[in-house]
Amino acid sequence: MKKSNTVQAESTVTATKAKASFSAVLARAGYQGERIVIKKGARPTAVILGYADYQRLVDLEDRYESALLTRSLKDDRFLTLDDVTTHLGL
Repeated sequence: MKKSNTVQAESTVTATKAKASFSAVLARAGYQGERIVIKKGARPTAVILGYADYQRLVDLEDRYESALLTRSLKDDRFLTLDDVTTHLGL
């Protein structure tokens, strides 16, 4: 089955429902491109997303970090690890 390049709307399921239908949840995320928010009680706790979506997220993070480095080199100033982690909220 061909994966779609478009991302479907996000869905929300309870942790209990996700556990009971884990294979279906994985299929929705992996093959249909759906992002599924898992709630424990009323609070969102986790997200299940397809691998292609995950890779796009990692690529975006890499590009952002690269842009920070490029900017620091352009300004002739290196960012310290503390600066970067503070800026990224880590």
